[in-house]
Amino acid sequence: MNLTTQKISRKKFLEGSAAITAAGLFLACLPEELLAAFTDPETLSQFNPNVYIGISSDNVIRLVIHRSEMGNGARTSMAMLLAEELEAPWEKIKIIQAVGDAKYNDQNTDGSTSVRKNWDSLRRAGAAARMMLEAAAAARWGVNEKTVFARNGEVHHRGSSKKLSYGALAIAASKLKTPKKLSLKSPQDYTIIGTPRDLVDVNAMVTGSARYGIDVEEPGMLHASLERSPRVDAEIVSFNGPEVERIPGVVAVVSLPAQSQDVNTSAAVAVVADSTWTAMKARKILKVRWSGGRSSESTDAKKTELQALVQKKGKISRNDGDIGAAMPEKRINAEYFTPYLVHAPMEPPNAFANVTEGKCHVIAPTQQPQRLRKAAAKFLGINKKHVTIEVSLLGGGFGRKSQPDFAMEAVALSQRIKKPVKITWTREDEVRHGTYHTQCMQRLDAGLNKKGNIETWRHRTAFPTLLTIFAPGAVSPAEFELAQGINTLPYRIPNIRTESYPVKSDVRIGWLRSVLHIPHSFAINCFLDEIAVSTKRDPVQMRLDLLGKPRILELSEAEKTGPYKQDTGRLARVIKRAAKAASWGKSLPKGKGLGFASHYSFFSYVAMAIEVAVNDENEVTVDRVHCAVDCGTVVNPDTVTAQIEGAVSFGLSLALFGEITLKDGVVQQSNFDDYVIARMKDAPEIIVDLVDNGDIPTGVGEPGTPPVAPALYNAIYAATGTRLRSLPLASTDFGGQW
Repeated sequence: MNLTTQKISRKKFLEGSAAITAAGLFLACLPEELLAAFTDPETLSQFNPNVYIGISSDNVIRLVIHRSEMGNGARTSMAMLLAEELEAPWEKIKIIQAVGDAKYNDQNTDGSTSVRKNWDSLRRAGAAARMMLEAAAAARWGVNEKTVFARNGEVHHRGSSKKLSYGALAIAASKLKTPKKLSLKSPQDYTIIGTPRDLVDVNAMVTGSARYGIDVEEPGMLHASLERSPRVDAEIVSFNGPEVERIPGVVAVVSLPAQSQDVNTSAAVAVVADSTWTAMKARKILKVRWSGGRSSESTDAKKTELQALVQKKGKISRNDGDIGAAMPEKRINAEYFTPYLVHAPMEPPNAFANVTEGKCHVIAPTQQPQRLRKAAAKFLGINKKHVTIEVSLLGGGFGRKSQPDFAMEAVALSQRIKKPVKITWTREDEVRHGTYHTQCMQRLDAGLNKKGNIETWRHRTAFPTLLTIFAPGAVSPAEFELAQGINTLPYRIPNIRTESYPVKSDVRIGWLRSVLHIPHSFAINCFLDEIAVSTKRDPVQMRLDLLGKPRILELSEAEKTGPYKQDTGRLARVIKRAAKAASWGKSLPKGKGLGFASHYSFFSYVAMAIEVAVNDENEVTVDRVHCAVDCGTVVNPDTVTAQIEGAVSFGLSLALFGEITLKDGVVQQSNFDDYVIARMKDAPEIIVDLVDNGDIPTGVGEPGTPPVAPALYNAIYAATGTRLRSLPLASTDFGGQW
């Protein structure tokens, strides 16, 4: 085995891996009841509050995973990182979900960060444990540490047949000091990383024993369904509480005031009952009178406002060359629109809360347990050490469950009624009271020289910012929003200018899978296709020509979050591979079209070719999607492939159907009948090509979504000659089949 030695300070290891205590790695023999109580911070404090590894004398290895599982495979891939360096037998591993606690460092399961941000720290934690077990064995045998090695849950002596199990060494290893130098495996010696593994929860999911938030049942628990204000800041005038309380099974009907940033709950009336069914049925009898509400936004008027903005000069954020001095031979421009979107996870928001004297216990399908813990502590006026946040499995998240609002409703209600209570949102609640992906209007202008090369590129983007989640009245986009596609354009163009605008909106904006990469990739890739057609160039070759020789581009300040880089050579590689896989340039029959798009996001590179068929009634069928993906080292090929397939399906849903509209500040959609998501009949064949280049892992959960809509629209143009510039497809002349 080849090992790479890294010298690391004790302080850095303590802070970086969150796996070591002042006394050393926690490897003590623990009774099962204490391990089951990993969700109890008070029990945790008896041992190591930052521990990720526990080994008991029965040779069961318990790994604490501090990111949320929502189909992303985090609990599996992160365990693989630990197990690889620990030399742990995969079949003996048990996974324990961490509670929300700052001791685990960053627990936010968003931004495609679970593997890439824990790549080093978890491997170091595993390596330290392995080395301490080896040292314990060497001490017991009285031999040099260099003569022992760990493999598959045992430590062996090279000079004899001696071996000891990890369980037999656990107590002795726990008494040793943390090694100052860590020996990490060389990639060629990996036995777990890079191999396909089933999700650790797959059996529980298949048999129905997995516990999602919506499955939670606790002793003495009541159920609640909430009628929320239809407009932002609307207030309750009156409601028929006594009438509803007479319904059998209804326990109480109470009002809850709105909670401000960054919790962002609406004023609501809660129907509390002995079952979810009773609460929801009784809610239909509830009549609430509302007053006020500052939002009067309507979709058509807002779209007109945004369109007017992009005709004017905006605030410049990227300014390469001198776009004003350039004298192009030909100019081309186009405008692109993307609407508000909602997340629509299969499991709607829900949460259990039990507020007792000075304490709070929450069980929720949350992507950000620490944010929720902080919000609950602040709301209740207690120390956050008295707030326990258990993280259940999530039946889809897509960024919606990063918000604390749905769980904070449960906290507020439990405090009010002094009972444990679970709140379950209906689908209508989820659609009408979401935190929406922002709508966006863009105008792109390009100047071409005599040879048809792009001399100038101006990109204007106007959208309500998601900063309103945290800052009331925020109107200007954040730097990280502009770093999502628009300011990271990788092409060799002499003169580039990007502009943005302050936009006021009372709509609750939030993260949605891929965030601003969705509209920006849509506009950029469609515009490139338009330029290629205008100059009679091949869209794929034009992209490669614009990239030129491989370069390492400087990251914006918003992107400097780790040892990452933007490498145009890696983008060119996936472009070539996707084009080859799709037989780009092949002759297609009438009504068939092949469209292309490529995009860099979350430090990963994705290129996509989509083949469609369009019949005489303008009905579109997506036949197949070819994806080439470079996300660095692939930890679990099965999970990565599944994530890309899911991202493509998600992107198709948005491109084909996704649209939230407002009238006088009220969301007009309510369920899957009018906020349609892609069905099985809409699913194409998806072929995923993973480019494992041995670099550090980068994002996976989101990068597969941004290229979908532009590749689809470019394919429709190739098939029909009709150029579409507004999402979704269902709102165009090609949307009749839905």
